[in-house]
Amino acid sequence: MASSTFNLVDIKESIRNHFGTIITFTIASAVLGTLVYLLTPKKYEAKTDFIVRNPLYNDRNFIYNYDTKFLDYFGNEDDANRIIMFAGSDIVQKQVIRNMDLAKAYKYDTLIPKQLLQLERRFDKNLTLMRGENKDISLTFLDTDPQRAANVANECVVVLEKTYEDFYSDMRKVVYTTIMNKVSEEDSIINSLTDTLAKLREKYGIYDIISPTRHNMMTGNMRENSHKNYGLGIELVQNIESLKDEMVADRAVKTTLANQYTSSYASSKNKLAMPIIKVVTVAKPPVNPKGLGGMVTLIVCGFLGFFFSTIFILISDSVFDREERKYGGA
Repeated sequence: MASSTFNLVDIKESIRNHFGTIITFTIASAVLGTLVYLLTPKKYEAKTDFIVRNPLYNDRNFIYNYDTKFLDYFGNEDDANRIIMFAGSDIVQKQVIRNMDLAKAYKYDTLIPKQLLQLERRFDKNLTLMRGENKDISLTFLDTDPQRAANVANECVVVLEKTYEDFYSDMRKVVYTTIMNKVSEEDSIINSLTDTLAKLREKYGIYDIISPTRHNMMTGNMRENSHKNYGLGIELVQNIESLKDEMVADRAVKTTLANQYTSSYASSKNKLAMPIIKVVTVAKPPVNPKGLGGMVTLIVCGFLGFFFSTIFILISDSVFDREERKYGGA
């Protein structure tokens, strides 16, 4: 059985014999790749970098708590994960699309569900967030217009910050409303106890503070034997006073707690006094498009054309020689 050898001499001979064909494929590949590069719309990547502050510094409960006052100024891994999660959410992306009027820029009709879905997928594909080693986050956006790419990237950070702050604000509002509802209920009870206590004092002629919780007892200024059930009146007044004192103290605690949930907001606007996101690098219109340049594309396509055409010629010659030996030997 005849065996064929394929060595360096055969390779050189095949390349020399088909050099014209290889050069033709190389030039054609380079030209084709360059044409595709020139005809394909260029995409520009705008980048902005920001860090996430620790949102607990907006909570007075943590600032004035000696057990937890030593907090990291930077947000932790969970905060970074939440930022990335919000960036990929519909609430952020749809808001940016509306703010930047991207439906008009990309020529999509949002009244058609299919086109709206295509617009949202295109936006999500062009938006990228990556976490850095120092707890920083890089946000990039691709667009055929460099100025629009920078504007969208910066707008994403603005909407992202507002959405993240709204999350904390809404939670605080819920807690604050719940506490104030309880305070309102206690106010009604305190008012009722006050009216009851005033009537008992008038009825039994007891005007001193006799509640043990106030560290005070009768001082002798009461009218002696002003009522036949004087002892009963003392017990009733003492009970109502004690109950009222507990309610007033509990209301004071809840009022203080409610104030703590509003102390972190700016007085003029209902937003956090300390922004959660700090932009380190503002996105600027990129100068060069993303990807390989024209010259690099020309060289790479030419090299690929030369490589694959050479491989094809060598394989063809090897198969032809093997078939020739087979039938020649026969």
